[in-house]
This record gives sequence, structure tokens and C-alpha cells, in this order.
Amino acid sequence: MNMFTIVWDGIRRRKIRSLLSILGITIAATALFSLISLRQGYERGMRAELENMGAQIVAVAKGCPYEAIAVIMIGGQVPATLPEDVVEQIQKLPNVASASPNVYGAYKYLGLSHPLIGITPEELKLKSWWKIQGRFPRNFGEVVLGSVEAKVFADKSGEYKKIGDSITVTVGGKKTSLKVVGILEATGSKDDYSTYTTLETAQKLLNLQGRVVAINIRVTDIGGVPATIEDIEKIPDVQAVTVAQVLGTIQNLVQAGQNMLFLVMLVALVIGGLGTMNTMLMAVFERTREIGLMKAIGASSWQIFRLFLFEGLAMCLLGGLFGAGVGSLTTLMGDVILKQFVSVVPTQSVGQFSWYAAAVSVLFPVGVGILSTLYPALRAARLNPIEALRNE
Repeated sequence: MNMFTIVWDGIRRRKIRSLLSILGITIAATALFSLISLRQGYERGMRAELENMGAQIVAVAKGCPYEAIAVIMIGGQVPATLPEDVVEQIQKLPNVASASPNVYGAYKYLGLSHPLIGITPEELKLKSWWKIQGRFPRNFGEVVLGSVEAKVFADKSGEYKKIGDSITVTVGGKKTSLKVVGILEATGSKDDYSTYTTLETAQKLLNLQGRVVAINIRVTDIGGVPATIEDIEKIPDVQAVTVAQVLGTIQNLVQAGQNMLFLVMLVALVIGGLGTMNTMLMAVFERTREIGLMKAIGASSWQIFRLFLFEGLAMCLLGGLFGAGVGSLTTLMGDVILKQFVSVVPTQSVGQFSWYAAAVSVLFPVGVGILSTLYPALRAARLNPIEALRNE
């Protein structure tokens, strides 16, 4: 009879207690896997989302620029705006290669709200990867649909089927007709779910004549970004931040949340470890005569120690493996989970399998298992065989 058989037999003999110990470790490992994996996916998605803005610096009205950019990223409307002449002032600054003004709003169509973004041809300088079937909007009421919007409208709308058709939408409680002059090829970002029009069209439809919501800026020399931000902020009521600063703020918020949740996971794992220790101590008390018999027929203290250590480790390893398995399934629903707690969610899926998360969620419980099983294993190894055989 080998060690594996003896260990498995010991676990089976205490089915309920073993199952409860494994279940406790599984729950903690599942949460640990999901926490690490979703954080990695969220940061990766937000980084891609910010890079898809095409800007290195974003200028907005003075206030909280991070909140404004967050609202912009989810297609919301920002109440604070800037006068349109700020765009020209920024374009004249040294080190500014391109400044693209944007106006953000929404319209209703097919019973749903859709982002409406007013842009100028400067936007194409920032987003060189854009490929438009048809052409860029030039006249009032012309729009370019994101790839997803175009497909949904073609499938569900009775009036739009191809480029050149018009859609009747509701903006600010008023109906208006928008002519589709182009379709933006898939980008894998929020651009696919947006509708783009001329700056003048968006300003009029959203009652923002002469105003802009944000100005996306690219610089000539990346090393001169701090000086460029200083120059921009000399303009009255204008505040500027870099995309890197926005990402850093998001990462700090995610890190703070993760640290809090990690403490909860740690407590859960400690509780699971204490459950394993209790199970193994009870096993030592229940199997005292068996331990004495094994020692009497030649089993060494080291063999007894390994036997109980491996039993505890086996339960924690099973819990870690089950936790990684369940965690990988729950992570696939990460987008649904995050939307319940986070307002800004990237377009690309955050629920992706992570080998790093799998390794941590298995190895951490194993480490807890080693610590929680050492004392019961040492206690079993130190039993006197004669006194053990006398035990009733």
C-alpha cells in the first residue's frame, strides 16, 4: 500500500469534515482567482480604451478632469464645456501637433440611447487606424456609424439598410433626420458603438453652439508634455491631463479596492486553514491506536509526519484546484459582474483566463495547508507507540 492510497483512504474516512475543509479553501481560492484575473483584464482593457482615444493629452473644463474623462468613456454627457475658440489657442501652442475638439451627447433610436460624438477632420490625425467605408461627414446632418451600430440598425431598422440611407432619431426631445455617409470598420473599442457627426451638427442638436466638451491633443515631442500642459492650463478655465495620468488614477483605484478585497480573501484562507488544522487534529486523536500500530510494525516518525502532512496538503490542493476551476468560469462572466459595481467598463472583455491567477490561487492555499498541517503532523509523529496502543 503506497502513501497516496493511505492519504486518500484517510480523507475518505472523514468525508463530511474533509469536504467542509475543501469547500472552505475552494471558496477562498475562487474569490482569489477572480480578483486577480478580473483586475488584470480590467487594467488591460482600460489601457486599450485610453490608447484608442488617440490622444496624449485631454483638455477639459476646469473641475475634475478624471471624472469628465470617465463620463466621456462611457458615452455620457459632461455638463461643463469650453468655448470653441480655446481649440485655436491650443493649436497655436508650441509642441502641439494636433488638437481635435469633441462634443459628446446621445440620441434615441430603436428605443435605445446611442452615443453621438461631434468631431472634425483633425480626429483622423489622432486615429490613423480608422478605416471608413464611404466618407467622412462634411455637411450638417451627416453621420458615420460604428460597425456595431451599423449592423444593429441594418438588422432592426426599416429605414436604414446601406450607406446613403437616413435614420430618424430623437435628440433632446426633437426628431431629426441623419444621413449615413459612412461606416467605421471594426476597431474593437467603444468607437464601434458610437455615431460620429460634424462638430457643427452635434453642437446644434445638443444646444452647445460655440462650445466643446473636450479637446484631444497629440504633441510633437513627448518629452515636452509637462511644459505643454502648463501652457494649456494658462488658458482661463482649462484643465489638462495626460492619458497616462488617467490610467494611473484608474490603476490606483483598482489597487485600493483589490487590497481591501485581498484582506477579506486572506481572512477566508486563514479560516480555511484553521478548518484544515482542526480536521487533521481530530484525525490524529481518532487514529492514535492506528499510529501506534504503524510505529510498532516499523513506521518511522518521519513517515508518520509525511502521512498527515500530505493528507492536509491534499485537501488544500484539491480546494485550490477546484477554486481555480470555478474561478475561471466565474471570470468568464467578469463583464456582467463588473457592470454591477463599476460605471466605467472597457469594451473588450475583461473575463480572460490568467495563468498567473491560477498559479496564485493554487499555490497560496497549498502554503496555507503546509502551515496549518505542521502541528497536527508533528503531534502524530511524536506519539509514543506504547501509549498510543493503550489509547481507547
